Amino acid sequence: MMTKRLFTLFISYLGLYSAGLLYAEEDLTFYVVDYPPYLMAENEASEVTGVDIDVTRAAFASQNVSVNFKLMPWKRIVKSMEQGLIAGTISCSNRPDREGFMLFSDSISAVRRVVVSARELNTSNIHTLQDLSNFSVVSVEGWGMQKQLETLKIEHQTAPDLASAIKAVRYRNIDLLYMAEYPALFYIKQLGIEQDLKVTPVTNEAVLPLHVCISKYYPNADTILTTVNEGLLHIKESGQYEQIRSNYLQSN
Repeated sequence: MMTKRLFTLFISYLGLYSAGLLYAEEDLTFYVVDYPPYLMAENEASEVTGVDIDVTRAAFASQNVSVNFKLMPWKRIVKSMEQGLIAGTISCSNRPDREGFMLFSDSISAVRRVVVSARELNTSNIHTLQDLSNFSVVSVEGWGMQKQLETLKIEHQTAPDLASAIKAVRYRNIDLLYMAEYPALFYIKQLGIEQDLKVTPVTNEAVLPLHVCISKYYPNADTILTTVNEGLLHIKESGQYEQIRSNYLQSN
């Protein structure tokens, strides 16, 4: 009798465990913004592609977990993660104001911080963020670099998206856009204004790691974090990570 009861409990537990795995595999979706070449999508109906998408998908796939990616406005992503409504996002930075509700994976990529300006503007004396105080500056509202300017009390304007911020420098007499290198170069090329604008590194700013960011309040958040970190280690050791990056970032 006892054996039969134990067997029944075991089968019930196995069913719950399998259901949990199935739930994770079917419903593990990360929400992102358009951030080329790391994340790329024309609209919400488009397939999301990009170097960080491929890296994240490969990392989870190496652990036999499927993941999906969908577009969502950044402010809504953050609010949804604070409430545990979504698993998280990718290509986001680790900042103190996020640590209360986010878990951060090992690095999936990194960005160099730069300023975008008119070609004729003298940017040779820009080495630190404090040097930006000598110019009129714009950054993308709510993004990590805009929050950095805010924290340092560096006066700046905000734009709703990266394309608008670049246009502010080109057409609205704003001196500088503070931004990540590859997304800035991508949009400058897409807008067809490479001859008008230049990109200058902020040399004293360290390269910024980007992560898979997981809501602490999402079911099995710690397990998701462990899974992606084990997957990242696997694809880095196998060479798959560098192969993916070379497909997008030949210069690296």
